[in-house]
Amino acid sequence: MKGIIFAELIGFMEEVGGLEFAETVLARSDLPNDGAFTRIGTYPAAYALKMVGTASELSGTPAESLCDAYGEWLFGRFVVLYPDIVGRYPSAESMLEHVGSHIHEEVVVLYPDAKPPQVSTSYAEDGALQVHYSSHRPLAHIAHGLIRGCLKHYGDPRRPVWITDADPSSASFRIVGEEKAAA
Repeated sequence: MKGIIFAELIGFMEEVGGLEFAETVLARSDLPNDGAFTRIGTYPAAYALKMVGTASELSGTPAESLCDAYGEWLFGRFVVLYPDIVGRYPSAESMLEHVGSHIHEEVVVLYPDAKPPQVSTSYAEDGALQVHYSSHRPLAHIAHGLIRGCLKHYGDPRRPVWITDADPSSASFRIVGEEKAAA
């Protein structure tokens, strides 16, 4: 995984738990690099999973919930870090439709060694947007949070609902209004 994801994960922990919490997570995670990440470096996904597991133990919050919250927070950071990319899309739906075909292609151009997840969209018979995530990394809960963050950014009141089992490496989400989310 690219170092920017790790650097932002540390920023997320600092924001939600404070600097001391983030430092404790890094120390207790006992990573081979002592938690030193460059934004352009590449690191094993296992490091992020170890950090999330440690944060979960320290906070008492389930790891899946932390990943989901991180994903939503991370989308907000992408808005700040990549305003030109986010600004190209007039709606959450248009952005979600282009994650795999445009955005992740740009990631690979910038970082040739990057291996972004496969993200695609389709429409259900009733016209509801569905987002499909597949990766060799078990980070579907982050994808769920990123979708929530995208919808929130564009003022779209809909929510992503898991339509597949909560497999951490491969998941599909249906984008629905509140009335369908409760059903």
